Amino acid sequence: MDTRDQQKLPDHELRPEQHYEEPGLGAWIRRNSWLLVRLFMVMVFTFGASTTAANFSYGLEGEPLALSVEQLNNAELPPGTELGDYVEVTGTPDFAPDPESEQPRIAVSARYSAAYYYFRLEETGDNLLVQIAQTPPDVVETGEQVWRGKLATVGTVIFHDTTQEGLEIAGLPRDESIPVIETGDTPEYYRQIFPAYSAIIGLWVLSIAWLVWRKNKPMLGP
Repeated sequence: MDTRDQQKLPDHELRPEQHYEEPGLGAWIRRNSWLLVRLFMVMVFTFGASTTAANFSYGLEGEPLALSVEQLNNAELPPGTELGDYVEVTGTPDFAPDPESEQPRIAVSARYSAAYYYFRLEETGDNLLVQIAQTPPDVVETGEQVWRGKLATVGTVIFHDTTQEGLEIAGLPRDESIPVIETGDTPEYYRQIFPAYSAIIGLWVLSIAWLVWRKNKPMLGP
């Protein structure tokens, strides 16, 4: 008599649902929910660290690169000069009044609680704009000065659309290739907030260590 069907199977084969989990992406996600949390944290701090690294590098720059009036008026920059470099130019601010409004030709780009002011220099005319952050320029100070800051263009400055509107109202040039010196962005300023940058980079390193240290369950098994 055949008794094969009456033989008892091992206990682990009687209730396989208790010892086996169906493989697949959904099951893996449920088993590794904390892995996804750690990956998200790494992505967040990686974004912050990438931005911080650029500012950290800029804060280590030394003396600014001097731009001459002749170079600017000829739409030329010293070889190797790039956007984001620390530069300086010597010139006289042009606060001549607009014939229609009789107000100094100073463009204002304001959004939220931040405000940026733009004006020309007498020596460079429409070939360069100077940007000052937060505090309006003193129109009484009309003598020759040295302007230092990060090199940008009208097309790359913060609040692009608002800046274009402000330049148009003030009667200033709006060509996006015109160089801009952002006087609020200097290495000295960034060096003051190095501790905050160091904290962001430290958190990024810790998030990677947390991701690597914890063991995660495989895709095809429990």
